[in-house]
Amino acid sequence: MDKELFGGSISMYIPPSFEDISNVRNVPDNQEVFADVNTDQSIIVEILEFVKQVANEDAAKYHFDSIASDNDAENFNTIHQITQLTSQEIPNLPSDTPMYFCTGQQSVAKFNEKDPSARNLVNIYMALFRFPNYDTDIVITYNIPILIGAASSSRQTAQEGNIQVGFEEFKRMLATFKINNYDLFAAT
Repeated sequence: MDKELFGGSISMYIPPSFEDISNVRNVPDNQEVFADVNTDQSIIVEILEFVKQVANEDAAKYHFDSIASDNDAENFNTIHQITQLTSQEIPNLPSDTPMYFCTGQQSVAKFNEKDPSARNLVNIYMALFRFPNYDTDIVITYNIPILIGAASSSRQTAQEGNIQVGFEEFKRMLATFKINNYDLFAAT
C-alpha cells in the first residue's frame, strides 16, 4: 500500500520496515523522512525550489553535491552514474517531466561525530523530478550505509544494508510515485 506524503498531495510506496521520522523529531515542512532503525537506511522526499542556474542534465549533480554539503560529507563527489528516467520507470508523471536518476557514495558521520573512524560509507540512490512551471524540483534519496565506521554511534545498533535489495526497493518507490494535488507547490 502506498504511503500518503505531504498531507496526501503525493503518494508513494515506502517499504514497511521504514518508520516516519516526524513521529520522533521535527522534520522541515518541505521534507518527508523515513528510516529503518535496523539498517540505518533512510528515505527522504524533498520539495525544493527549482534550480534555474543549471541545465536539466546537470541538476542531478547539483542536488547530489548539495546533499553532500548539507551532510558535511567527505569524498562527496563520488557519483557513479546519472541517467535520464523514462515514463516506463515513472509512469505516474507527465511524460515531458525532466526526470533523472543518480547513484553515488558519500562518507558521512551521524550527529556531527568528529572522530574520522565514525564516518559511514553510504550508497545513495537519488531521483530528481523537475517542474519548471511550478518552480519546483523534487528530490528523492534512498541512503544505504554499506560500511559503518568503527566509532560510529550506529555501530552497535545497525547493520550494513544491501545495495541490490535497496535498488529494487527504490525502483518500486519511483514506479509508484504520484502527485495527487499539484496545488501543493503553490504552498511551498
